[in-house]
Amino acid sequence: MTQGFSEMARARRSLESVRNSKKLLPKFYMRGTDRKGKKGNLAWCMAGIPPELLRAFDVDWEWPENFGTLCAANLVAPKFIEIAEAEGYSGDLCSYATNTMGYCRRCLELGDTPPESPLEGGMGEPTMLIGSGLACDPRWKWLQVIATRYFNLPMFNMDPLSPPYDIDVNDPRIAEHYLTQLRTDLKALVEFLKKQTGRDLDMNRLRQIMDNSHKAHDLWFKTLEMRKNRPCPMGAEDYFSCIIPQMFMLGEEETVGFFQAIHDEVKQRVEQGKGVIENEKYRLFWTGLPPWFNLGLFNYLESLGAIVVAEASYYCAPPMNVDISDPLEALVQRAWKTACWHQQNGNEIMPEVCNPAIFGFVGTKKLVDWIDEYHLTGALMNRTSSCRATCIGQVHHRNVFRERGIPSLIIESDMADPRRWSDAKIKAQIEAFLENMDRL
Repeated sequence: MTQGFSEMARARRSLESVRNSKKLLPKFYMRGTDRKGKKGNLAWCMAGIPPELLRAFDVDWEWPENFGTLCAANLVAPKFIEIAEAEGYSGDLCSYATNTMGYCRRCLELGDTPPESPLEGGMGEPTMLIGSGLACDPRWKWLQVIATRYFNLPMFNMDPLSPPYDIDVNDPRIAEHYLTQLRTDLKALVEFLKKQTGRDLDMNRLRQIMDNSHKAHDLWFKTLEMRKNRPCPMGAEDYFSCIIPQMFMLGEEETVGFFQAIHDEVKQRVEQGKGVIENEKYRLFWTGLPPWFNLGLFNYLESLGAIVVAEASYYCAPPMNVDISDPLEALVQRAWKTACWHQQNGNEIMPEVCNPAIFGFVGTKKLVDWIDEYHLTGALMNRTSSCRATCIGQVHHRNVFRERGIPSLIIESDMADPRRWSDAKIKAQIEAFLENMDRL
């Protein structure tokens, strides 16, 4: 086996619709330019905040986590991270968070957007911060640090719900407990947005946005289901390129169009029997965040006859049937039903799945189902150095696979900090892993 790909390679997307994302998602890619000279509300948010609600209030948004992926892809994250480390932040902290801190410090020093920022205009100057404790511990302090050390801003923080894996979510008393908490939290967020924007919530508009959101989700889920076909019509390099609209742009009309284009292209590939690679020898499961600075890793795998056909990170559950006549209650019901689906599919790995956006990890029952459904022959897991939340359960996953005769490999790197990437070492591990699979 030969390497064929250099260190820190950008991904070569397989799907034409994904390669055309800048045309299909202009609102995202032009947001920096569009903000210049524009006055209005701009929120810095975290995953777990419903983008549909922000859009209904006409609040523009930035997601520092997503900005971290863009900085990583453009290889500017190390500079921001090093600035944060010089301020005393540990290198073991989430590299998305330290990237944000370094970016904020650089903005204050320059009095303007750092010229090295990805996308013209970088992240805009926020008027509010909306956080969530979903999934990981740095979230509790991330926006608090921004609000106290860098920008004096109003802040709202949502509490994640964590129904344990060993409770009966069908018990009406338990369900009502969590539904009440969700409704209370969402109502408080609405009141915060009313105060910051000076406007009421337009329920008719939110209802239309929710309709768009559900259409996009349905198209995306159907697309992911088609990856069960052999040969696989879509690889991880395309999947991870679609996370922005899945997590941060639900409710936008352009998001519906984006996922419609991907769905139609993948469907056509299935009908034509066309896969991402000609010689599909290995069908892999992936867990852990991807190395955003080196998504070319997935092209490298494909050059060896291996394709990632299913990912735990960012996996969206099946669309939930909810009544959008009351769109706020629809947000609550969608969150709760999604949590129930994860919990009933053995999500003992990551209990914090009850949130008003779409985010998920895969529990044991669903993982076992996927072995047959996706015709998995192996698993590749990225022990992401600065993201403990996405590494929880990897050894458990490995043991589940081992019990069913599926080999797995755990590599170590990071999602945003390329200083933790060892190209020769990781590629040697992957090559040896695939060679051992040939002997099984």
